[in-house]
Amino acid sequence: MKRALAAALAAAALSVGTAARAQVISPPPGFPPVQPSPANKFPALSQGATIPLSEDGSRFVRIMAWSQVWLRYGELNPGSVLRGQPADSAFDFAIRRARLLVQAQASKDVMMVLHLGMNNQSAVSGGFGLGADTPKRPQLYLHDAFGQYQILENVLSVGAGLHYWGGPTRLANSTTISMMTIDVPISNWPLIDKTDQFARQLGVYVKGKIEKFDYRLAVNEPFSTPGDPGERRADYNPETRKKAVTGYFKYDFLEPEANVLPYAVGTYLGKKTVWNVGAGFYHHGDAMAYLEGGERRLADQLFLGVDTFLDLPTKSAGAFTGYLSAQYEDSGPGYVRNVGIINPSSGIAEGAAGSFNGAGNALPTMGTGVTYYGTFGWLAPWTFGRAGQLQPYAALRVSNFTALADPVIVPDLGLNWLILGHNAKITVNYRSRPVFQPAPAGSGGKPAEDTRKSEVTLQTQVYL
Repeated sequence: MKRALAAALAAAALSVGTAARAQVISPPPGFPPVQPSPANKFPALSQGATIPLSEDGSRFVRIMAWSQVWLRYGELNPGSVLRGQPADSAFDFAIRRARLLVQAQASKDVMMVLHLGMNNQSAVSGGFGLGADTPKRPQLYLHDAFGQYQILENVLSVGAGLHYWGGPTRLANSTTISMMTIDVPISNWPLIDKTDQFARQLGVYVKGKIEKFDYRLAVNEPFSTPGDPGERRADYNPETRKKAVTGYFKYDFLEPEANVLPYAVGTYLGKKTVWNVGAGFYHHGDAMAYLEGGERRLADQLFLGVDTFLDLPTKSAGAFTGYLSAQYEDSGPGYVRNVGIINPSSGIAEGAAGSFNGAGNALPTMGTGVTYYGTFGWLAPWTFGRAGQLQPYAALRVSNFTALADPVIVPDLGLNWLILGHNAKITVNYRSRPVFQPAPAGSGGKPAEDTRKSEVTLQTQVYL
């Protein structure tokens, strides 16, 4: 009798276990699928590690991690110093990005995002500490930390915190995971690490989709940042108390894109047919200050952008990805900012003339004026088994800043070796950048292009 009862209980347990393993959790609309099991079924790599917390899939935790490591050789701007010695070029290694993102879904309508990591560490910069330890122990900091409530399914969600929802262009919300180019032009983040925290600000936002129309709007409190205004030369005003307003709107003509998270895809690698046009803005009152006849004056900061994005797979010719944008920036008279990504140089040698660009690999990147940016790439249709696919691309930035005599022209040529899509890829990129020299003292002229420098970068990316 006991043996029969035990056998019956074992059979019942096996039946329940089999049914549980066969169950497929239905995700809430608009969210990435949560896969509990059928046997031998796992989430796609692009979903990260997804942990279901309810049978219907409305509650889950999703964890994603990625790293980008650079090996780079580049010519340095005139007069640059490398490890205390004058140098014309540099060969170095660096961590461009190392990130961890957690998406926690408490219910179908309640979500939290926590995104942390570090950026831009080399053997001479990017660390946290004092003295000789400065390049070491980089600071791990928050990129995003916001909570969100869905009010009308897909149509209206409201959120608050340190967030990435805004304008003025698609690239202002760019993901760093699926970029086609080795990097974005940085001009797409005109405030980067000034009144934002690595392209994020504190505030509240609304976002949603109505059919094929996608929108995001935010009211933010920009971070306070120091400035050094000059005569007819604007810089940041740390005394402003005004809030910033920003937004981006787009229309999807073909397949709609997801907007669960704020990050805009760079290339779908032939897995989606997308064409959209968008427009956005950013406005911050009294953000800038300058002198006129020695008297301090204030100026608003205004950015406007329009762009279009195309990702078009074909049956026999692979897939084509293209992006075009025009971005207007008004940051007050004479404003221009030089930026050098993971700058290998610490300054200009004593007695050296230097350049308008400054040390290392810096170049004029944002400023009052208009910037045009475009990319085009082709995913070759041939696959090489476990070796993956190839994707050559080209990019061009042309910035017409009012403070400079010549346009800033920055071309890029590159090749992605997609070993496992975006999850494992190697990118090699060539870039040519201009070096500007100041006009002769007393001439009243503007800095003009004098020469050009080259750099080659190899990046490895791993993403899960």
